[in-house]
Amino acid sequence: MEEPVLTGIPLLLSNVGSVVTAAFGWVAKVGEAIVGNPVLLLFAVGVPLCGLGVGMFKRLLSTRG
Repeated sequence: MEEPVLTGIPLLLSNVGSVVTAAFGWVAKVGEAIVGNPVLLLFAVGVPLCGLGVGMFKRLLSTRG
């Protein structure tokens, strides 16, 4: 039995699903590269956390004055 040919909205949803699946694959590869390399892990996790801490401390100080 032949599969029905997708047209219109089902075709669009199928294509969007393919793009999202590919994007998740790319994110997984980037995540593996970051976790596998300590220097990248430092810059991907440590630096943003330090920036968050500094920003929160500045906001705390500005509310006191």
